[in-house]
Amino acid sequence: MERFKEKLVKFMSGRYGIDQLYYALLLLTMVLMLVNIKVDSLILMVLSNAVILLLILRSFSRNISKRAWENQKFLKILYPIKRKARMLFRRIKEIKVHRYRKCPNCKKTLQLPIMRGKNTVKCPKCHEKFEVRIIV
Repeated sequence: MERFKEKLVKFMSGRYGIDQLYYALLLLTMVLMLVNIKVDSLILMVLSNAVILLLILRSFSRNISKRAWENQKFLKILYPIKRKARMLFRRIKEIKVHRYRKCPNCKKTLQLPIMRGKNTVKCPKCHEKFEVRIIV
């Protein structure tokens, strides 16, 4: 077993390996396969197999700089989406305690305690005062 591990380490040295884009493509492949089970489409099968081939080629690639560049491009797209989703779940979780409003001047999102009715709020960033109406 040790010889196999040594051979595998020797084979993988100088190759790119696995990154976040790999995991996202793997998840996409699984979703395509699950949908294909219900739909039974040749196009979905070919597409999922093409993504699997891309996964294998990316992980065994020796062009590390190009694969890292691809991953960075993917992360530039992924992180804003993750941040917005995290904020949405946080808003839902804290709905009994806080309300979120945007400052009309600087567009910063403010976390406000629930004070029902009309209230005047001062933005901590631009110091602009504006009225906020919280109903529920």
